Amino acid sequence: MLKRKMYDHLLEWKGRRHKCLTVKGQRQVGKTYIIEAFGSNEYKDFIKIDFSRSDSAKRVFDGDLDVDTVLKGLRLFTDENIPEGSLIFLDEIQECPRARSALKWFTEDGRFDVIASGSLLGIDMIHTDGADRPLLPTGYEENITMHSMDFEEFLWAAGIQEDIIAEVRSDIRGGTPIHPAAYERLASLFRDFMITGGMPESVRAYADTKDFTESMRILDDIIQTCRNDINRYNTGSDILRTMRCFDSIAPQLADTNKKFMYSRLEDDGKRRSLDKYMNNLLWIKYAGYGNFCYSLDCPELPLKSHMNMDSFKVYLSDTGMLVRMYGDDTARAVYSKDASYNNGAIAENAVAECLMKSGYDPMYYRKTNGQNKMELDFVTVMGGSVCVIEVKSGKKRESPSLRKVASVFDIGRRIVFEDSNIIVDDEGVEHFPLFAAAFIMDLDAETPKRNRRI
Repeated sequence: MLKRKMYDHLLEWKGRRHKCLTVKGQRQVGKTYIIEAFGSNEYKDFIKIDFSRSDSAKRVFDGDLDVDTVLKGLRLFTDENIPEGSLIFLDEIQECPRARSALKWFTEDGRFDVIASGSLLGIDMIHTDGADRPLLPTGYEENITMHSMDFEEFLWAAGIQEDIIAEVRSDIRGGTPIHPAAYERLASLFRDFMITGGMPESVRAYADTKDFTESMRILDDIIQTCRNDINRYNTGSDILRTMRCFDSIAPQLADTNKKFMYSRLEDDGKRRSLDKYMNNLLWIKYAGYGNFCYSLDCPELPLKSHMNMDSFKVYLSDTGMLVRMYGDDTARAVYSKDASYNNGAIAENAVAECLMKSGYDPMYYRKTNGQNKMELDFVTVMGGSVCVIEVKSGKKRESPSLRKVASVFDIGRRIVFEDSNIIVDDEGVEHFPLFAAAFIMDLDAETPKRNRRI
């Protein structure tokens, strides 16, 4: 069993007074697997209903939604007794909106623990066909989003001892250069992580074989599943438009200006393209396949008051999927650290993924003209002040925007994630290895000590 942090979240939920729990997340990130393991290990009685496999299960919720009526139907459907204190797992609940509505009554009743999961629950936000929204149990459910595996979980799967990880995290917190052997090992594994991604099936194949062949086949299947979802959950011309948005993410990230531009989808004029494709791109966001990073008019607190919702970059939720969409040559270049190959999009996507999986909501700043022209890959808040972040895919250390920004705006910290060990240069810019982005919360814990570059 792959060790997942979600298990600890489920234990914390079980151990306190709680409502029904809804676990959201992109398809194939391991929701069903971890909830089944949790139910089997932590409950005497555990029952699972998979709405994607049985239309008859949906009929249990066609009548009254009070708990006793639903339980009667569940007992008939499963031919099992369901005693008080049981865990009821409602999988792929987006296929049965009335079951989602029933969570309100289960929370009010309190005799049973209920976990629901769904891969495309977020697309309820997008209704281009005028369909009625299901009655959501607002105020009667807790929500948590599960992502694909993060880098620390990948390290566990790769067999890296926890004391080594703890020592590296301690170095990151203290701003102390990491031991060369540990640095080289984790830097190499982070390159592997960018190739395999964090999808559990892909990581398991890598862990079992220490080879990428099977992982790449699995990633091809996962990408095809994304396309199948687009076909299934869109209708008419929206299928083509949503597919065009999905396939456009990788090439737009590879462009020098990584801002997502609707006009690149077809030569139809900026405003007309936006009106035509906006809901389709939002479908990708709410389905969990894309991470949006919005631009700022200026990098000052409060950041959200300066956010421009019409200007954004779109990163793929899993970097392994992005590498696979670019093809075998990109995977080989990432693995071999080929400096002649432009891996900037890969490194930036990986850092964005790490930040978002750690609970940060990064934005970016770009000014293309005037005296204070600069470009900041990411802007976020750390320790109550603005932190600006630049990502370097190679060993080039020039960061003119990072060196300029502190003289123009009130900036607390300036960080570069790159192919180097931990150091702080003479201008106060903090340099960390790319993989340190996965431990951004350790960076946020306290200000690193100064390590001058000689």
